[in-house]
Amino acid sequence: MKRLLLLLLVLGMVIVAFVGCNPAAVVEDAVEDAVDAVDDAVDDAADAVEDAVDDAMEKEPVTIEAFIVGAGWVDQWPEMKASFEAEYPWITVIEVGTGPEEGFLASRMAASDIPDIVSVDNTQVSYDAVDGGLVADLSDLEVTGNIPQAYLDAFTRDGKIFGLTQGAAFTCLYVNMAALNEAGWDAPPANFEEFVQVCKDIEEKTDYEPLTVAGDKTTTAWMVYEGIIATEVGPLWGPGGYEEKFRAGEIVFSDYPDATAKFAEIAPYFVTGSATNTEDDVTAAMADGVAAMAIAGNWTANPMVEAIATFTGDVADAAVTLLPYNDPGEQVWISISPETAWGMSAVDDGAAINEARELFFTWLMQPENFKIVQNARGTVPVLTTLTDDQIILPDAIKGVLAPMNDAPFVLMGFNLWTETFRDAACTAIRDVMGGNKTADEAVTIMTDVLATSNMASE
Repeated sequence: MKRLLLLLLVLGMVIVAFVGCNPAAVVEDAVEDAVDAVDDAVDDAADAVEDAVDDAMEKEPVTIEAFIVGAGWVDQWPEMKASFEAEYPWITVIEVGTGPEEGFLASRMAASDIPDIVSVDNTQVSYDAVDGGLVADLSDLEVTGNIPQAYLDAFTRDGKIFGLTQGAAFTCLYVNMAALNEAGWDAPPANFEEFVQVCKDIEEKTDYEPLTVAGDKTTTAWMVYEGIIATEVGPLWGPGGYEEKFRAGEIVFSDYPDATAKFAEIAPYFVTGSATNTEDDVTAAMADGVAAMAIAGNWTANPMVEAIATFTGDVADAAVTLLPYNDPGEQVWISISPETAWGMSAVDDGAAINEARELFFTWLMQPENFKIVQNARGTVPVLTTLTDDQIILPDAIKGVLAPMNDAPFVLMGFNLWTETFRDAACTAIRDVMGGNKTADEAVTIMTDVLATSNMASE
């Protein structure tokens, strides 16, 4: 097309140059030459299209597997699949994977055959897949250069980049402002004292329960205590200190009684059943007006905001703030993490499959395609090629981005713990929320287990 426009421009210049000072025959010859050149360009373009179609038809039809589709964008998957297959008609992509990552991947790893495109995380099962040579090193892919280095570092193991993250995750407090207004509050709580008082007022002055969380999910169960201990020790140890001590098994949680006291004080305000809630249960609790506030990750922003609006009838009633575990006048520390990443199989399944999986992976990470996932989930993306007009975030989340970026932080637990510690700590937290253990008992368990099960020792 550019060549065609250039030729037309040349044609116009030729006519201008010759008209008035050359015989008509000269002009006619120039026009004929230019028209012939345009015809040749059109023919060349048509031949190129035909060759491309022929190449596609000559490609060996292949089918690849994708274990990437999450609950937040499952409705958009058919659109993505159709778009890719229209562009690469010889490749068929099928969605695979049911149940938790650990179980599904472990079963496939046993057969040394993981899906072509796979969700990976900082979990032992993902590490085992990387260490076993089942996950490819993405260092040399062009799209890898579009992810900030800090997020590449988060998915680097022994020098191998094994995943490109979908975005940045951080802990939030979702607030139904209609409920808080009813309780006499015109803004979300800004510190721990206000947080506790809001819970008391909600309980005493409204029909709402104060607070809920997805206790069934370890990432969100840990949030109940994580922000408390981070805000307590962060200023003492400085950036990176918490992570270093956690991985080394050197945090004595029971040495911080003020943090334990906060944990004990907030625990009774959780809705009964929060310890076993799934994220869908939390969304339903907000949609049904059961709870006034919820601790959750920003990755659930769209459904949480919609849930609050469903109950109140006004999306403006949905507010999001950082989890206010800080003392009055003090800075809150938050927990953040790169989100689940996408990796690629390193299993040699032949040239055709190997090429197809790389084509699909590269296609996924193009902004015009990746935006489908981001727009559906409402998460904070880190893909640098996404433009502002391609990113959709709920207004409530937009309002918390600036304070989130300014806040000191620790990494979320799943970046730091062993499975043994994870299970013991989250069970203890659930027991405190359910009234089956005291906060003191819970932090003692955490201390004892971390000392014997940590990344340094395993």
